[in-house]
Amino acid sequence: MKKIILITMGLLLSSVAFADKVIDVKVTRKGFEPARIEVNANEKVTLNITREVKITCANKITVPSENIEEDLPLNKTVSVELTPNKKGEIAFGCAMKQMLGGVIVVN
Repeated sequence: MKKIILITMGLLLSSVAFADKVIDVKVTRKGFEPARIEVNANEKVTLNITREVKITCANKITVPSENIEEDLPLNKTVSVELTPNKKGEIAFGCAMKQMLGGVIVVN
């Protein structure tokens, strides 16, 4: 019985250790919130982005260095996945580059 409990606990801990990082991001009148996101290198990250304002240039999100560009429909959550593989900063923002104020800091 102890062996089964230990194996079960080990499986649970290993799945938690390799869990993806999920971050909720809102597009508001202030821009992308949060504008600064910290992650670890080689960690799969999912940004769940919801555009909450109708009038904005952020109808799309772009992450130029990762070749990502996704539409952001009003009041619908869009998931953007990436796995940064090196330390540094990854800029993100609107496709028009007018709201390119967000940064993912990779540690």
